[in-house]
Amino acid sequence: MPKSVSFAEIKPIIGEEAALRLIDKYADSQVYIPNKMPEFPNPETRNEYIRNLSYSGKSIQELAEQFDLSKGYIYKILAGKN
Repeated sequence: MPKSVSFAEIKPIIGEEAALRLIDKYADSQVYIPNKMPEFPNPETRNEYIRNLSYSGKSIQELAEQFDLSKGYIYKILAGKN
């Protein structure tokens, strides 16, 4: 189960200004914070990188393992459906 963190715990970490911006934009919302920074800024960039690796000879299985995606999803990316 995900850990809940209070706003009072976050505020000293991110600072007053950032805390106020969070309130302005996301008040009364749940916010997911991943356990690591995403490697790519968006899925399109990731998918382009996956296609380039495939064109360079990386197998579907290798791509699926590297990106923690199913082989079926890799096939969709390569077909341009995602």
